[in-house]
Order: sequence, then C-alpha cells, then structure tokens
Amino acid sequence: MRIFVNGQEMETVFPSLEALVTDLQMPLAGLAVAVGSEIIPRHKWAAFSLKENDEVMLISATRGG
Repeated sequence: MRIFVNGQEMETVFPSLEALVTDLQMPLAGLAVAVGSEIIPRHKWAAFSLKENDEVMLISATRGG
C-alpha cells in the first residue's frame, strides 16, 4: 500500500499505525502522530488502520529553545 510519511511517498505492508511506527524505529518518547488532519492518541495506534494514500505526520518533541 502506498502512503506518505512526512511528505515522502513510501510503500508499506503494515496495516496499523502502531506497526508502521515500530517498523520505522521511531523513538516513542515525545512522538506525536497525525493521519490527515487528525492527531491519533497513542492508545489508538494498534487499532488505527492505514489506508491507501494516507498522509502520516510523525512529530518528535525536541529539547532546547
């Protein structure tokens, strides 16, 4: 399935948001995820099914100012 992650097109076989984040080896501390314009709470990642052409935004909090 084709999706877009932070604006970059990619192919994935992972049906859930949780599986995608795990595959991408993103650090979970401070990570926020949005699909389209909706922020998906972490407790819903496992049940959230990705669809063809979904736009996923992964945002990591950083320290400093």
